[in-house]
Amino acid sequence: MSGRMRNSEQYVCRFRPMSETFQIVCPSCNSKLNAKVSLEGQTRNCPKCKTPILIQQHFDLDDPTAGMPESAAAEADHVQVRQLEFQNRYFILGLDRVVAVWEGSKGWYVNVGTGFASARTNMTAIPDQGVFAFVEMVMESGIPQKLVISKIASRGALMAIYRDAHAILGKLEEHVDLTVAQKDVLLRHLRQMFMASVLDSAGDVITYLMPLSPPEPAA
Repeated sequence: MSGRMRNSEQYVCRFRPMSETFQIVCPSCNSKLNAKVSLEGQTRNCPKCKTPILIQQHFDLDDPTAGMPESAAAEADHVQVRQLEFQNRYFILGLDRVVAVWEGSKGWYVNVGTGFASARTNMTAIPDQGVFAFVEMVMESGIPQKLVISKIASRGALMAIYRDAHAILGKLEEHVDLTVAQKDVLLRHLRQMFMASVLDSAGDVITYLMPLSPPEPAA
């Protein structure tokens, strides 16, 4: 074996093969799309142009960044969240819900079931165990541009948002990809936060979060 595997001209995989999802490129509109591993070999329509796409993984062993989630700030760039920037947005995601959001000068707000309230006055609503994802949404001129996603796993780590707004940054571990459920809850949350015109301009972020649509029935 030559140790090299050529990419397809139409589909380029950018996610780790062990991930729950991998990335493909629509051959018609060049949109980057995320597909479940379980869908490999099936056909789905591009959510943007509706072109049928065969779901396949292809790996380039000569590309050191192949298999890394681009929208999750590829590790090859050594991107680390070092401080909370007021122009950006920050979220902490559980398995199936948005656990907390950062409100700038107001600090962290935690999900209390009926909405979000200050973490400083709702300490009991902060989960003390579990595996969570920390999401930095990089903004430019008020438009979401990129997601930087890190794992938070240590027991009691989320209590840091009660003590100090920036303390949670010391609890971040390796970069990860969001699960399908996490993408869904974050997308729904963003649709509540922003006007449709803003999200229409956030193509890469929205494409990353959107699931592939099933193929349309034959006429």
